[in-house]
Amino acid sequence: MRRLLVDANIFLELELGQSKSAECKGFLSKVANGRLKAATTDFILDSVAVVMEDRESPASDIRKFFASLILYKGLLVHNLDLKGRILATEEMDGNELDFDDSTSLVAMRRLGIKEIVSFDRDFDKVPGIERVEPKTALARM
Repeated sequence: MRRLLVDANIFLELELGQSKSAECKGFLSKVANGRLKAATTDFILDSVAVVMEDRESPASDIRKFFASLILYKGLLVHNLDLKGRILATEEMDGNELDFDDSTSLVAMRRLGIKEIVSFDRDFDKVPGIERVEPKTALARM
């Protein structure tokens, strides 16, 4: 079974109740029950928490977000080390991406992942990977 990388905006759509939250909930529920295999990074999860905090989500909601991830049967959390962060700065130069997106590329390369589930169109310009939206990932199951 192929594994997909999940970008921060997928979690945020759901956590913040944004316009595509239903689509993201459907996708993430398949990851939660193990029907889809996915990965994300510790950096992505921390980014989600920071945005939630900026949007004035209470600490209890941020805690609930992290606690819910423990139950995801199909989710691998990749921890970026210092070398990974250094490699991300190289990706910034090579792909004209910000640091955040570049850390995702490093994780994808390390894990052998070719698809990222994201609404961020900046990934469309990166050769060798494919950006898919949650509904597309579900349709390919």
